[in-house]
Amino acid sequence: MEKTFQFPAHLDVKIQALTDALMPHDRIGIAFSGGVDSSFLLWFAHCRLKKPVTAVFVESTFVGRSERENADRVASEIGVVLEKIVVDPTVIPVLRDNPVTRCYHCKKEVMGRVRERAFELGCCVLADGSHAGDSVGYRPGKQALLELGILSPLAVAGLVKDEIRELSRPAGLSVWNKPSQSCLATRFPYGTALTRDLLSRVDRCEEILRELGFGQLRVRVHGDLARIEVTPQAFPAFAREEIRTRILREFKELGFHFVTIDLAGFRSGSWDETIRKTGTE
Repeated sequence: MEKTFQFPAHLDVKIQALTDALMPHDRIGIAFSGGVDSSFLLWFAHCRLKKPVTAVFVESTFVGRSERENADRVASEIGVVLEKIVVDPTVIPVLRDNPVTRCYHCKKEVMGRVRERAFELGCCVLADGSHAGDSVGYRPGKQALLELGILSPLAVAGLVKDEIRELSRPAGLSVWNKPSQSCLATRFPYGTALTRDLLSRVDRCEEILRELGFGQLRVRVHGDLARIEVTPQAFPAFAREEIRTRILREFKELGFHFVTIDLAGFRSGSWDETIRKTGTE
């Protein structure tokens, strides 16, 4: 992906910091999801710095079908062949049982496997797409990354999500404005046992909403009730009869007896609001 462009001048210091974080390493392994952050990191290392890279993608029941397809497409755009490993978290008890500390255990297990594969392929370091804004909120997975010695160059450079989008657009990355995504496990209350069937059903619900034109969204599950989170600007669309009836019909076919819209709108990590209120860690 060769393109002549200039980065915004006000981000020069952070771009230099990102360069400084990556340049000392020979072959860089990158934990790649196809989202805007890991895509920019992969592009910057491979296309901007001309570093040899290995991008490792995890095929998992925690990852939706559209995300898997997107990762293949974006890696191809960048000019990198994905190395894939398969992990089924539903057969790992501490992940299947979905405790409050699930994210820590998931990062430790899955990123440990990614790191092992990257090192087998000759990488001297594994980097991920965590950015400086990821320090806000309940992020137990950060500790696992520290314990595994995984580098987070975007965070080291002080880059936050909006800045990464700003840099990704002139770089020609098609995902520069892609809505943020998270693993499907985040759609369920802590303590809900996670099964392939449950994960598949909520994945299909979200696909239905995307097919109807909704962008930033989540479908949170409370037993047989599906709680839809979208931005408040998207609320009026649910008043359209063809949209409302399709959602009701197809969600019920997937086993949800009740379907509701969360008036608070989309927000990342909404289950964690209860943790912050109760002080649970």
